Amino acid sequence: MGRCLRVSKNYRVENLEALTEMFAKLDDAASESTLRQAAVSGARVIHDEAKRRVPVGDRIGTRFGRPHSPGFLRDHLLIAYDQEESVPGKLASYIVTWSSDAFYGRFVELGKRNAVPLTKRTLARAIHDIEFGSSRTPAQPFMRPAFDAKKSEAARKMAEVVEQKLMEANRG
Repeated sequence: MGRCLRVSKNYRVENLEALTEMFAKLDDAASESTLRQAAVSGARVIHDEAKRRVPVGDRIGTRFGRPHSPGFLRDHLLIAYDQEESVPGKLASYIVTWSSDAFYGRFVELGKRNAVPLTKRTLARAIHDIEFGSSRTPAQPFMRPAFDAKKSEAARKMAEVVEQKLMEANRG
């Protein structure tokens, strides 16, 4: 059996208001706002890489009778707050996705023959087919490779934001 050494020290606080203020600043630095800022900074790294990797066609098409230029999917990638995965005050989750204007991104990547009406059930399959291909369409992955390539850099960016907020709180 091991022995436990008990050490007790008495502390005297000279400036209780300053200590209380310091704890309040640290609480602010670890706020939900800081969590969100850190999460967005990491998501931005992945977003930028996905934009770099997204397949871009070489022909102008039409959509609703208007010209539709190559790169529309790339230009409509965005970062969105994921409310289902987030826990207020503890976890801020963001996703990199495309806007509803670029809903057809799966058609571009899968080909129209593979398109099915989108439901919760078919959306997961469509996203899988975009990343990994199907029996009719070769894979043109860009989201997973972007994440794999930049996840360490994204984690560093998030840590930098938190560290900066803690230093700001310390400076007062």
